[in-house]
Amino acid sequence: MSTTQAYQYPKPLTVILGKRAALFLFIGVLGFLLVKVVGPILQTGPEYVVEAIVSGIPLLIAAVCAITALTLAIVHRMRRS
Repeated sequence: MSTTQAYQYPKPLTVILGKRAALFLFIGVLGFLLVKVVGPILQTGPEYVVEAIVSGIPLLIAAVCAITALTLAIVHRMRRS
């Protein structure tokens, strides 16, 4: 990864995955709240499918990123000792 200044350096993978987990968790929660607010207005059956897609997929991505970040942190600590 190229850097433009001498003091910049690539961030560790655990930091990147942690930030992405937080971002997708935020997107998932916002999607869940949006569906809960708009859902009663629509009053349709496919509302649950839309809710699963809008909030479930970002929450699933957030969970995978968080689990991967924790696994990498544990492996990194075990290699140091």
